[in-house]
Amino acid sequence: MGIKKMIRQKYFVSRELQLSIALLVTLVLLGGIFLQSVAAALTEYFEIDSPILGIMMVIGYIVIVALSSIVFSHRLVGPFKRLEYEVKHIRSGELDYRLSVRYKDDLYVRGFIDEVNGMIEEYEDLHISGSALNGELIIGLSKVTDSLSTKNISAGNIDYAAILDDIKHLQAKLHKFRDR
Repeated sequence: MGIKKMIRQKYFVSRELQLSIALLVTLVLLGGIFLQSVAAALTEYFEIDSPILGIMMVIGYIVIVALSSIVFSHRLVGPFKRLEYEVKHIRSGELDYRLSVRYKDDLYVRGFIDEVNGMIEEYEDLHISGSALNGELIIGLSKVTDSLSTKNISAGNIDYAAILDDIKHLQAKLHKFRDR
């Protein structure tokens, strides 16, 4: 059970995200404490003791929570909306396009972008290699089919050893590509 917990903590929990959420909660709590202090000072100094003060405190706390939530969601969700737009470029076939990182992006988002860009580079390399292999296979198969043409079969001019070597060479290239 201890190993599962370690794996879960290592792979599914981001310290940066935890710190961002802890910072948000701390700021909201400090804002509430500040409002309590202001209300206590107003009550003591101006001797104001009415329900309006309580209503103003609730409204102030709602404003603090709302502003904190907007800032936090903008910093965390905003980059993912931008990434959604950028991924559409890549999906449309622009394999040389890379996701961008803004200097204000959360560290959690930066790590995600680095991983996705690495994946795109690997896919691009694989795509280029696949295209090159496809061209080589077409040329090789064309050579084999030319050797096995009706003209060569009827004339008896077939070099079976050369054809077998060509086929083995194509198979080796296919296996090498598959193993990547």
